[in-house]
Amino acid sequence: MHMKHFGIALLSASLLAACGSNPSQPAPGTDTAFGRLNTLNPGAQASIDQKLKVNIVSIGYRPTSPGQVVGPRDLNFDTMKQELPATYQTINRYPSFYGNNELTGNNFEFDYNFVSASAAFEDEFFKFLTDNGTEKAIVRDGVTYLNISSAYYNCQDPSQVQAFRPAGEDTPVYGCLQPAGNVARQITGNYEVDGEKVEQWLAGNAGKIGVDTTEHTIFLINWYGRPDFKFHSYTHEREDSIETDTGVNFGARSSRRTVAWGGTPSPDQNNARRVWFYDQSANPDYWTDAWNISSGDLDGDGFYDKRMPPIWEYGTRKASAAYAEKISKDLGLVTRYVGINLLFTPSALYRVALTPPDMPEHINVDFALEQGVDAVASANVIQPQVAQERLSVLNPFVQWSNSLRTTALDGDLADAYRCFFPLPTDDACSPDYADPDGERFFQLALQEIRARAAQTPGQYNLPTYLFNDSDPETPNFGLLGQAVNDGVTGTQTMTLNFLTPDLNAAGYGFTDTAVHEGGHHLSQSHPHDGYDSERNEDYGPSGDTWFVNTGDEVHSVMSYNNLAKVFGQFNRDAQYRYLTTAYMTNTNAILTLTQNAGKVDGVRGAVQSADQTFQSAVNAYQNRQYQRAAQLAHSGYRAVLDAARAAGVSVEGYKWYDRVDALNTQNVKARAVNHMRPVQGPTQRPEETPALRAKRLAP
Repeated sequence: MHMKHFGIALLSASLLAACGSNPSQPAPGTDTAFGRLNTLNPGAQASIDQKLKVNIVSIGYRPTSPGQVVGPRDLNFDTMKQELPATYQTINRYPSFYGNNELTGNNFEFDYNFVSASAAFEDEFFKFLTDNGTEKAIVRDGVTYLNISSAYYNCQDPSQVQAFRPAGEDTPVYGCLQPAGNVARQITGNYEVDGEKVEQWLAGNAGKIGVDTTEHTIFLINWYGRPDFKFHSYTHEREDSIETDTGVNFGARSSRRTVAWGGTPSPDQNNARRVWFYDQSANPDYWTDAWNISSGDLDGDGFYDKRMPPIWEYGTRKASAAYAEKISKDLGLVTRYVGINLLFTPSALYRVALTPPDMPEHINVDFALEQGVDAVASANVIQPQVAQERLSVLNPFVQWSNSLRTTALDGDLADAYRCFFPLPTDDACSPDYADPDGERFFQLALQEIRARAAQTPGQYNLPTYLFNDSDPETPNFGLLGQAVNDGVTGTQTMTLNFLTPDLNAAGYGFTDTAVHEGGHHLSQSHPHDGYDSERNEDYGPSGDTWFVNTGDEVHSVMSYNNLAKVFGQFNRDAQYRYLTTAYMTNTNAILTLTQNAGKVDGVRGAVQSADQTFQSAVNAYQNRQYQRAAQLAHSGYRAVLDAARAAGVSVEGYKWYDRVDALNTQNVKARAVNHMRPVQGPTQRPEETPALRAKRLAP
């Protein structure tokens, strides 16, 4: 296919100032044209260095020294620590793909606090599990029926698994008809414990072993080997797991049993708890394919796909893929690639500064519903106000609104949409729009975005397209949505949300998907793909990091398992950190514009006051009061912006749609759809992969 030339103006100086790599904060007491400043620095990208204490607590493991024989309950912290990062620098992932890594200004040095829980704490914790769970295994005609992943593990061959729905139950259980010979031991129980209750218990009782869970804390759990051990998993049948539009409780699905949980948002953000637990002794989970210890290459790309087997598989002499795996190393990998990189200090997908340096004070979630003939009624699949309220937590310091306009899914846009998902025979794709890159589709959307922006000056429209298709033949492949960038600079442009009869029948509407995709647009990455800054590696669930799907086992609408409908504590922490440095960086850009305009005298007083406000923001940030830090940073930014404009300084925001003649659709679709292995360098992860989409639809 020929490469098209795209007309794009150079990025404005303000955008470069907001995203560049100029020196960061000045040394305290630096003299500038605005007087002596401690935090602000004209023209510089702001950065905040934080020494982040990370508690790593083992429960039920036996600590060992290097060189000792490793058994099923042995954990060596020194070996584990070799896998952990010393530092982290967050980046904007999509923009970084198109050039050098673009830093957000959030830098971390980790202080690891390794704690082995006391015997008394362990006894109390495992008694809590025993007292708060329910055995769900059913024995019928000599077959033990369990959750789907446990049955898959016992068989190692899904074709030998049989479903059975007990009377009065909505959820089936699964039995292995032909047990495999290479598993270390057959799972015989299905004890289920509510994951959020476990998280709350750990957060509330950790003080007994000297751990402060307002600090970032990972609990590593092993129940196996104790006389009170039960084969178990964690459930999530709460209001949070009920699909907003359809009422389907995804938490009731057998495939949603987990081995980990955490990140439930705290009502008090100044004293938020930050807990994630990972249980190596739980029944293997479906989400990470941990049940499969027989197959090396799961996706057929020729590479071994790394999973974390249940603890009783370690050291086994059975002929399984888990042979010779090491517990301490594997726990180090989970802690690094999931706990640290994806949950505690994740990188942003897009720039949080939507229109630098004039960051918006009003964000409108602009829903454009394309309604197919005979498609499910729009009132049953989209709740604009609910979506707006959930998105607003990502910037609660500005005004929010929503708009909904409904048009028939026909005409030019419908033709272009049909070519976005062409039928195998191409019958639904008009020759006039037969572009496998969907270029016409994006061009039409771009025209509409420009028109809407012109109609609504003074607000930032978050373009949210909803395609409610009634055609059961549309080959959607389970794709619910995409957050699209311009394909040129990595700037966010719009979100696309899709609904077909099959997806609706599987329990999906638009509201939760729109919040998820809107979260991407506003900067949020998935908890199953991200960036390792020390290794300069953008990665996701494939190859050596297949196991990072465990990151989805967290309270976050950015997960794929549909177990949460709002942004969790780790989402909020990350967003407020991005905003704090972004507001400071864009204030610095405004100072440069003020100097260039010769208006320093009229702004000096506001800058001096804002400098103190930003210092308070940095102090709050260092105390892990991230929402407070972002609130103060917003206040300081507004004070300087208002003063600059009052003095006659022109401050204009970067608007991608005024600078891009056409989206680079080759880049857009390739980066969104292709399944790439992790390699060194800032490669962009896919928005979705076929394997993950299949899991979304799992029973």
